[in-house]
Amino acid sequence: MEWKPTYLQDKIGVRFKNSALLFESLIHPSYAQQVNRSENNNERLEYLGEKILEFIITNYLYQNCSYLAVSKLTTLRNKLEEKEKLTDLWFKLGLGESFPFLAVKDERHYLRIKRNNPFEKALKALVGAMHLDRGSSQTFNWVKKQLIAPLLARHLKNIKDRLDHEKQLEFLGEALFNAIVADYLYRLFPYVNTCFLSKITKKLVVKEQQNKYINQLTSEDWKIIDTENEKINRKSFTSLLAAIYIHFDQQNSKISFRETGSWWINKSIDEDEIWRELINLLIKDGVSQKWIIRQVMGYESKDYNEGRERFHELMKSSKIDNEIKIGDHY
Repeated sequence: MEWKPTYLQDKIGVRFKNSALLFESLIHPSYAQQVNRSENNNERLEYLGEKILEFIITNYLYQNCSYLAVSKLTTLRNKLEEKEKLTDLWFKLGLGESFPFLAVKDERHYLRIKRNNPFEKALKALVGAMHLDRGSSQTFNWVKKQLIAPLLARHLKNIKDRLDHEKQLEFLGEALFNAIVADYLYRLFPYVNTCFLSKITKKLVVKEQQNKYINQLTSEDWKIIDTENEKINRKSFTSLLAAIYIHFDQQNSKISFRETGSWWINKSIDEDEIWRELINLLIKDGVSQKWIIRQVMGYESKDYNEGRERFHELMKSSKIDNEIKIGDHY
């Protein structure tokens, strides 16, 4: 189908500043491979959108269902994230007959009932694109309007008391942390596929690493955390992160996600170390130094020497075999 961003944006109900992001969210890997641009597909946006969607749903439940136990909140979230519901929304928006762009021969109505159908993946990619283009606040409102409210709003109770604030904070914080990490890595590594993004994600969110983040908190951080919450698990980084998010959200809900992410990055992240982790993973996978400098670090031919210097600066404490051949991933 001919690309008409205005037509599509009318169906979605959102105006994109950068319609290229919207287009990318619609490119199924099968179509990208068919047109010999296999790396230009919606998988990276799906990786981001999946975490953003989970956080949005979690945040909504935290705000509106304080009277429920975390086990019930988790069940509700799982139901809202079901593939069938995401697929139904895609078709309800009027997108299923033409989007995403596919190369597969199966009829769309048949693909719709498959376990790994392209429609729910495209919806997650759309959420990722919307998050990048319009920001977390507008994306939250869109998901709330299109997905959550039609299924849940009429069942809500007007009860403000929290059943278990400590556990609910951790419930919110876990989804928040995963979304922040996905957002950070997506932006930091624009040329890296989801396989390696997922591996780096695991290294950043493991419990041992979270304990290190706690040790980096200052007295000022603890003052904010303790002011916002009388009772909090001081050994749970995700609970502490949720408290920081709530603090920023009360100041300005439109930028609270970004502010919380910046707080974590500035407080806890050694970006060079993350680059070293990624490069080591790539080299173990058989990727050459030259390919990493050009295709991962983004240095063009005219800047290759500068890129090589940066590469060696990053890896001076690591053992590198510069003769490793390019692996299958790249």
